[in-house]
Amino acid sequence: MKPLFKIYLCLFASLCFIAACDDSDEEGISGFTINAQEFTLGATGGMESVKVASGTKWVAKVNQPWVKVMPANGVGSTNCEIVVDSTLSNDVRHAVVTFVPEGQSKQELKIHQTGYGKMIGLDKYEVEVASMANEDKRYFDISVTTNVKFKVDYPLMGSWVTTSKRQPDISLDYGARPRTIKMRFKWDMNTDPKERIASIKFLPVNEEDELEKEVALTIKQEASPEITDDRRGDSIAIVIASTKLRSMISWDTSERLDYWAGITVWERTDKGVTPEQIGRVRSVEFKMLNTKEELPAEIGKIKYLETLVVASNTNTQLLPATYRIGNALKGLQHLKNLTISAMGITTISKSELEGSCQILTKLDLSSNNFTAIPSDLQFRNFPELTHLSLTGNRRYSSITDLNDTRENLGLKFDASNNYNFKNLLKWEKLKSLSLSYNLIYGELPTFIGYGGRLESGVYAYTDEDIQSNDTLNSASNEVKAKLKTIPRILPNAERFTINLNFLSGDDLPEWLLYHPRFARFDPFTLIYTQDSGKDMNGNVPGFKNEPSNLEWFYERYPKARPTLTEY
Repeated sequence: MKPLFKIYLCLFASLCFIAACDDSDEEGISGFTINAQEFTLGATGGMESVKVASGTKWVAKVNQPWVKVMPANGVGSTNCEIVVDSTLSNDVRHAVVTFVPEGQSKQELKIHQTGYGKMIGLDKYEVEVASMANEDKRYFDISVTTNVKFKVDYPLMGSWVTTSKRQPDISLDYGARPRTIKMRFKWDMNTDPKERIASIKFLPVNEEDELEKEVALTIKQEASPEITDDRRGDSIAIVIASTKLRSMISWDTSERLDYWAGITVWERTDKGVTPEQIGRVRSVEFKMLNTKEELPAEIGKIKYLETLVVASNTNTQLLPATYRIGNALKGLQHLKNLTISAMGITTISKSELEGSCQILTKLDLSSNNFTAIPSDLQFRNFPELTHLSLTGNRRYSSITDLNDTRENLGLKFDASNNYNFKNLLKWEKLKSLSLSYNLIYGELPTFIGYGGRLESGVYAYTDEDIQSNDTLNSASNEVKAKLKTIPRILPNAERFTINLNFLSGDDLPEWLLYHPRFARFDPFTLIYTQDSGKDMNGNVPGFKNEPSNLEWFYERYPKARPTLTEY
């Protein structure tokens, strides 16, 4: 029995000891304590832990809705999580958590939360771009995080990095909490063989919004390949220009420049060639293009270029209402033959051809989007020009009514009173003037003013003119006398076309019917034939007294009658 009694006694003592230890944890706490008196958190909020020790029941109360306590009540010792929401303000805000224990004095925990500072942040502060790329690839995007309305600042003139929205729309409906938007910047190609750097500043719209630091984006652009003043430089300029124009025609650059398609070089046997010109590019063609931009500056670095053809751009009807060739050709001093055809340009000026306008002999501006004859197209600006074409300046091919409401239809004007048109006709040095397939309407001008007198600046044929021209000199005395009253219009023209327009009238004016080369103009095809439809006044185009043949002309000028030649 003794051993069993000892065992029971030990077990009882152990239970009493365990019970005594368990009771001491709760009953040993006197009063109420928390291990922190205040916390400070950032604008994004967060969570902090506070240890609560209490011998009695307690409850936590918060005076602001943006602070939560978990758990909010309890008994004894526990860890409470203080959860603080993110703020929408720039200012510091405060809250108090009050712990109320049963039968004890309450204690406070103060919460401070700093506001968002006024800021503009970029996802990157430096960008590097290539010297050139296709237009649809020449951009970069920047993510901007901000809590203030802002604007981007860069020079309006001369900046090679731009954005369509200098002051972007941004919704700050979350108060001072930053929002992130994406901005797109476009960049121009670098034609300089030096790296260039641009800086764009991001500034608050409101002056009272002071940022903690200045925000700027730096853009670095690599240098363009150097175009030297030699044959190698010509080839580099051609390749770069073709790339920028997105031409579908390419060359095998491993071949000699002489063998590249559409390119010729100056030869020793060429008339008037100088030693510096030999081997350099004389003519170049850029065709099958896809561009909306001005001509590349590299073309202007082909120093001895005499003939240039830029033609066949895509979707010319979709190009901008104002589209120019730019200043790329401004410095060419040897350019005599220029073709800008089906490019989509809407005008041209003498300043764009400053270096060559005094020596240019041929200018082909056909199949573009001209809406008017450029005022610079006159003899005093192009004194050596002999061939001019403005054929086919229609943005849309299907136009049958000149009252069509679409904008920028093409080269449309009233022929009877258009000043620039009359200037073209008075251009005595022109050997070829092509105005076919435009939207010209009304009657051709007669150049006869009030009282039957010739208009100012217009002269009749003289005895010297008649005697020096075999065709005129073959006329009868009666016709010769008549010629001295006829306006001397386009006297040197060997080709004149104005068909497929919307011209109308009883007949052609006398200056055209008495022109010595009228028969050579192929008048039934290239003058009399007009487009079908209606002009601005609802008239059907065409000439009422169109002759059936040219017998009347050959009777007037016997020398003009064609003769059969035996072979």
